[in-house]
Amino acid sequence: MGGNLCANASTSGENDIPSPPYKDHLSSGDALVPTYEATRASVVARALEKNRRAPPYVAEARALQAAVSKARTPADLLDIRGIESGLLTAAGLSDKALVHLLPEDKAEAISGLIKNFLEPAGEKFVEEPVFRCLLTR
Repeated sequence: MGGNLCANASTSGENDIPSPPYKDHLSSGDALVPTYEATRASVVARALEKNRRAPPYVAEARALQAAVSKARTPADLLDIRGIESGLLTAAGLSDKALVHLLPEDKAEAISGLIKNFLEPAGEKFVEEPVFRCLLTR
């Protein structure tokens, strides 16, 4: 009798395994791929949201362009008030990264931008790609 109990115990639950819950909603991996229409709607919605949020950034870029165009040399940028944020962005630092930096780190980033990118450009430093991408975004 002991042998029968063990045999029955080892096979009794094998057919009672429930299917995974996702199978109630998904028939295959293809069900996870959005339709063209859904993808298009998402892309358009994101573009419209970016356009809605853009005005302050455009205004900041224009102010930076006006301020930078007054500088005769890249070093003059250090004396212009109100453009530090734009210079830090031009130096490649995100708002998220700036939270982790001390004022001296930010000054070093701006100095690096001036020394490594703007000064080598000479008189045409205002036309450098680091500024153009900010002014045209």
